[in-house]
Amino acid sequence: MSQTENPVAREVAVKKADAVLRLVYGEVYAPGVPDSQGDVMTAEEIRKMAHGFVSAGLVNAIDEEHNQTESGTVVVESFIARKGDPDFIEGAWVLGVRCPQDVWERVEKGELNGFSFDGFGERHPTIVTMDIPDRLSGQTTKNHEHEHTFVVKYDKDGVFLGGQTDEVDGHWHIIKRGTVTETSGAAPHAHRFSFVEAISANH
Repeated sequence: MSQTENPVAREVAVKKADAVLRLVYGEVYAPGVPDSQGDVMTAEEIRKMAHGFVSAGLVNAIDEEHNQTESGTVVVESFIARKGDPDFIEGAWVLGVRCPQDVWERVEKGELNGFSFDGFGERHPTIVTMDIPDRLSGQTTKNHEHEHTFVVKYDKDGVFLGGQTDEVDGHWHIIKRGTVTETSGAAPHAHRFSFVEAISANH
């Protein structure tokens, strides 16, 4: 297969947030983890991409829902996670962004729950083997002073089928995508979760 330039899309859940400073942290891309198109990148490729982003001065180029309009959110930290990092996958490109009040309110409501990276890259045919069990479980992030245990399912080809959480405070959440639950509860809210950690925990 010839090398071609193709769109790259990557969506990952927000992992840390600081309400006082309106800071949000999350992995933009992690080595060996398939993106929404089934593509993967090596740690070296991710490092080059991360350094290129900062070198090009794109720290203000943060939009919402790919609308191509700057949201006022600004990159204030950018780093490659080191071995032993307690929050992020080794070799992952991590961004810390500061949100204006209107964007922060959407983050708190669960309406904005992750980073989604757009760009272009060269595709090289590669076979990646990933042992994904048919069921995974783990813990969601805390929201409204509680968290849930979640269970998600995959088919025999590793395709995400969805799942749900346990019941806490009289409500539970349906899971239709791999980064955030659906909104539920008397005070409508959602919870973020990561299947990557769930895969590690179940092996």
